[in-house]
Amino acid sequence: MGGSPMGRGDVPSATGRAVPAGGPPVRSAPVARTAPMPRDLALGAAELRGILRVVEDCERASSLASFRELALDGMARHLGYRHSAFFLGSSLETAFQDARPTGRGLALRLAGPYLERYRELEALSNPDSLRSVRERGLATLDDLGVPERPEVRMRLERFLRAHGIHAKLLIRLFGPSNVGAVVSLLDSRPGAFGPRDRAVGAVLGRHLGNLLRFYIRADPGPSVAGKLSARERDVVRLVAEGRSNRQVAEALCISIDTVKHHLTHALVATGCTNRTQLAIAWQRETSAFAAPGNPRP
Repeated sequence: MGGSPMGRGDVPSATGRAVPAGGPPVRSAPVARTAPMPRDLALGAAELRGILRVVEDCERASSLASFRELALDGMARHLGYRHSAFFLGSSLETAFQDARPTGRGLALRLAGPYLERYRELEALSNPDSLRSVRERGLATLDDLGVPERPEVRMRLERFLRAHGIHAKLLIRLFGPSNVGAVVSLLDSRPGAFGPRDRAVGAVLGRHLGNLLRFYIRADPGPSVAGKLSARERDVVRLVAEGRSNRQVAEALCISIDTVKHHLTHALVATGCTNRTQLAIAWQRETSAFAAPGNPRP
């Protein structure tokens, strides 16, 4: 209606008008390409509100320790993740060596002998096993392990199942480059974490990582270097690089017991409560966490 009637042999143009057959070729209207949907927009309104409330809760933290507590509390209250742990270390590979991770629900079992055995699992320290966490910021049990060595993941699965944990989602917080921060979500139901949880984790990892940068800079931490002997500084420096007691002993040509002795004295002298806090404090003082423009101590 409103245009010339289309005759037999005519063909419709891209605008809907008739063009005589055999006439000039008709150009199709350009098709707009759809940009990839941002991870935030792939979530529903309820999930986005929950994430916003978690971030708002964390913004009220008074310290790094408080930030860790509020992050897990907020994820339980606003998103329904009631079983979680927050690991912090000087690198991604050493994050799970955290002597005192913050935990909720099932993760409260991460203490004593359980935690010691958990730290020994290769799936949580091998760089190849943690590649998905490093590159994509997310990993489930299926993503962990070394492809050519299936026993690495099988040991982790057997260990977790023995403690009532059948599903796991690791979320990397993209904070300072020299900090490994991972939130581990746990569930007693196999396959509990699906695409919706991955999308939530991707957004949380980005936003909580930004807050982590602030709390790492704002937390003064205990003084380290000035309170240690030369040998103790050597030990702490290697620990801050993520080395085990055995590796430190081999590097310095001393016994493992001597390494433990130096670490114990360093913890007492600096007021640090565990080797993770000691490593972070050391790296801060040696400019790993120094704010731009600040001179090295």
